[in-house]
Amino acid sequence: MKRLAASVAWLLLLLLLGALAGIAFGAALIHRMPPPALALRLLGGGAAAGADLFLFGVCFALLPGARRPPGAAPKLGLAQGVWAVLGYAATMLAASLLINIVLGAAQAVLIVHHARHLIDFHGSGYLLTNFLAVEAAVALFTVHYLLRFSPAQRADGGATGIAWRAAPGRAYAVAALFALAIIAQVIVMYHLVPPDMTKLQNLPMAKLFSVSGPALLLPILIATFLAPALEEIIFRGIAFAGLAARFGTVWAAIVSVALFVVVHAPQKIYYPPGFVDVGLVALAAVVLRLKFRSIRPGILLHILYNGGSMLAVALLQ
Repeated sequence: MKRLAASVAWLLLLLLLGALAGIAFGAALIHRMPPPALALRLLGGGAAAGADLFLFGVCFALLPGARRPPGAAPKLGLAQGVWAVLGYAATMLAASLLINIVLGAAQAVLIVHHARHLIDFHGSGYLLTNFLAVEAAVALFTVHYLLRFSPAQRADGGATGIAWRAAPGRAYAVAALFALAIIAQVIVMYHLVPPDMTKLQNLPMAKLFSVSGPALLLPILIATFLAPALEEIIFRGIAFAGLAARFGTVWAAIVSVALFVVVHAPQKIYYPPGFVDVGLVALAAVVLRLKFRSIRPGILLHILYNGGSMLAVALLQ
């Protein structure tokens, strides 16, 4: 109860400070008090910045009085598993909101100074900046949350452990075979049910990968290597363990696969067959986790799927 009261107090304080900072920013920018209509927008923007700081504070346990006291590693149960997914999503939202607030303030400065070139909030540069900010934030959250648990919890290969441990060599061979089979399914489905490219090209991720030259290398590397590792730690590691501790292995598999598919819905909504391969990746990663008592083969599967499917789709276009 005390932590809840402290959380509410922090939220109200940060909202107030953010709103005041918004007004101060506007006054400094135009060298006078903003008119009422602009003042309301500045208040709202500042309050949004305060809410964003609160969200970061919750995700990274940075709010004194509102966080659990430091001490022994937390028990790995349902609450910890659910928070792994919710905290991951909240961190993505907070990072995206933060970059928009910063760029929005920069845009206001450019407008006031009659700059010739303004920020294009629909261009690939903005999308790349947003993407990098989000991935950096979720990487920090994943590492931060993983390290909260004890080495024994992280290395436990059972269903209720995180399974961050080495696996036998054959596990990686099986993971590679699973990845090849799923990529083959992607190619077959692409031919049987061709996507509407006009819809897919309007997706933010499609626009992000439409750039050419060196700017394309970083998002490809992140999408191929970093994102799979983070997602496997969250979904097949911590979330699966928490769900299994409360509901058992079967329901943990069902729910974690469903959550993984839902998280990827914005990327697949305009091409429903894409839900099949995302579901297969999640299911195969669960099988690998349980069979070999490690999430690392699932990471390899995920890396090969991401890289292979992007290459396959690029060649098929």
